[in-house]
Amino acid sequence: MRISCSPGFPGSMIGSIDLRPTEPNPTSQITAHVDPELIVIPYIIDPDFGLHFDTMKIMTGTYQEEFHESYDVEFTIDVDRKGYITQFEHTFTLERYLDLIRTQSYRVIQTNWRGQSFHVMTYSYMKEVINPNNVIFRCTNAEDVFVVAELIPFRAGGVVEQPNHRYLHFRALISARDDLYPIEYMCRPDFDLNLD
Repeated sequence: MRISCSPGFPGSMIGSIDLRPTEPNPTSQITAHVDPELIVIPYIIDPDFGLHFDTMKIMTGTYQEEFHESYDVEFTIDVDRKGYITQFEHTFTLERYLDLIRTQSYRVIQTNWRGQSFHVMTYSYMKEVINPNNVIFRCTNAEDVFVVAELIPFRAGGVVEQPNHRYLHFRALISARDDLYPIEYMCRPDFDLNLD
């Protein structure tokens, strides 16, 4: 899975996660900053992991229907014509990006939830992924792909500027659609770091 990081605003980096297969970038600078042995996306089988999602609120509308209603985003999150997410972007510090890789926080977990088998792709530290205050959006009414998100008040320079204006922080994707999100691709580490 390609997870990129490059210079953005002063003091932060812009990252993107491509949820559909792309070719690896051979010019990534990641091995200059992270031990190559740590550059993996673990595949874990945990049938009970889905129980964490039972504590979270499932939003009424789909991800797209709730946009500008219950949340906003830093950048546009790309979806295909059916409403399934293909890529999302966000800002973060370089240290967080590198630490998420070193701690192997990007993971694929096979689990059960709502009486069905799913794969969960995590994009944050585990404590952030399983936070019971997170919310869940379905991507479409088919209810076969869901977004786990934390809704955080808008901040500028660490200060809450708009307490009722919530920004979505993407924590995980729950998918029963291995055709849309192939496991082989999701487990292939393609950490595309460019500091130039």
